[in-house]
Amino acid sequence: RYDDSYFAKTVPLKEKPGRLYVGYLAPLLSRQHCLEPLAGALLSAPVKLFKDKEEYLDNWWTQVVYHGSLRGVANSRTLYQSSVISYLNKMTIENLNGEIEDYYPSYFEYNEKPESLDGYKDIKDIDVKTIVNKYIPVRNLNIKTLTSRQSAEENAHTFDTLVKEKDESDSIDVVLATNMISVGLDVSRLALMIINGQPLTTAEYIQASSRVGRSEIPGIVFINYYKTQARSLSHYENFKSYHNAFYRFVEPSSLTPFTYQARARALHAALVIAIRYSNIGLINNESAGEFDSKSDYLKKVIKNMKTRCSLALGNKKETINKVSKHIDDLVVAWQQEVSYCQANKIKLVYNSNDRSFSNLICNFDEEKGLWKTLQSMRNVEDEALVKLLKGVK
Repeated sequence: RYDDSYFAKTVPLKEKPGRLYVGYLAPLLSRQHCLEPLAGALLSAPVKLFKDKEEYLDNWWTQVVYHGSLRGVANSRTLYQSSVISYLNKMTIENLNGEIEDYYPSYFEYNEKPESLDGYKDIKDIDVKTIVNKYIPVRNLNIKTLTSRQSAEENAHTFDTLVKEKDESDSIDVVLATNMISVGLDVSRLALMIINGQPLTTAEYIQASSRVGRSEIPGIVFINYYKTQARSLSHYENFKSYHNAFYRFVEPSSLTPFTYQARARALHAALVIAIRYSNIGLINNESAGEFDSKSDYLKKVIKNMKTRCSLALGNKKETINKVSKHIDDLVVAWQQEVSYCQANKIKLVYNSNDRSFSNLICNFDEEKGLWKTLQSMRNVEDEALVKLLKGVK
């Protein structure tokens, strides 16, 4: 259907707000400085726009800034610590129109600490620009990064801290990230993102931008295009047509489904699916223990599975033989598990949290089953920290 392509489904805005994409191009600014006014404006805007709507203010408080390279993250951190702050102060002064105490009441206690404002008891006696520049920072930005240069523990801590609302201690104002956030980041309060330069692939672009606007609060994504980059200019000029159907532009993935690594992670799951949803009658969770490799109908299902793999592989006879043997080994392992459980009077199920049962499959990070099975293709390897030692061979 035109509104449901299996990979993407069109949902009316009445059901879910979703997110809005905004293209931004600063033709008079260099690539190194075009982010500054945009970031400054987006740091200042929530205070002005959502003064009376605290729930929106928190959702738009934290900026997620996506980069295509580690160097881009380093450059942005320098900007946020200098130029972006200047733009933030300037825009805040222009927005507040002399009423700064209405927007930042926590900074002002009129009669309790007059010395903090050099003796002025009434804040209106002081020029707003003087207050912002001399007495208070508009926002003390807590800036964090999510990159591969940090340890797994550091990144995990940043992920956890993103959940904190703006008034909580250690809450994050800006997170500068690479494609590490493309998967695994699901924080409902995040609604604001800047994509610094058009990502290399459409799949990466969709994955990264979908990290915001995941709750009932609408999200907004600003794409900061570079005037000196041909790809950025092309996407800016064709912005509307591209975003109206950008799932059409997702690049095909290169797959090697019958390598040993892929078979070790997924072939047993395909076998379980084929057996469980055939007409043998082994669909219930408790039916795993009724598996019988000598059954004629089961042999037919396995033969059909081998034929399907052979058709997918074409004329790769060596790989076909390896896949066929792998399937036979899985059948033998399943039958041995059935025999062991019957001999020891243990009930074999596909999967259960009941410790008295034996599981045929289990989560990839668990040990309580015959076959470790993935539930997501996002993480297929255990993480490990590696430290390079100079001068050691």
